[in-house]
Amino acid sequence: MIKVLFVCLGNICRSPMAQFVFQQMVDNAGLCDKFEIDSAGTEGYNEMAHEGIHYGTREILTQMKVPFSEHYSRRIRKEDYNKFNYIIAMDESNVEDIQALIGKDKDGKISMLLDYTKTPRKIKDPWYTGNFDETYWDVVDGCQSFLEFLKKQGKV
Repeated sequence: MIKVLFVCLGNICRSPMAQFVFQQMVDNAGLCDKFEIDSAGTEGYNEMAHEGIHYGTREILTQMKVPFSEHYSRRIRKEDYNKFNYIIAMDESNVEDIQALIGKDKDGKISMLLDYTKTPRKIKDPWYTGNFDETYWDVVDGCQSFLEFLKKQGKV
């Protein structure tokens, strides 16, 4: 079982978007029994408020016909490092925050989603930009490239 954790700042926009986009790709490829997919945030304020997916994320997922379920924000925990094979952040700040929590990435599990693409860069946070379309297409590109990476590595 390949266990993937997508991580952003608040776990209401980018990381749940990646979780559900990647889940759809995995399901469409007939690989759902090979994956466990989740998401988390580096900050706990949305978890404390029991926040769900941002309405902008809900709208773009609905528009693009990506199935999603109710999801409540949660903060990444130190034990997630041992549980997940891949911890995939959306930007450099997320990576730094993850490393501050878990310490040294001794197993090389932490990466950024767009590192798997031909144009590595951060995924902008639509909470600040308001551009959920741009974020969606970056997430799709990253998830497709990550799945191709896993196939090339012979993991699926």
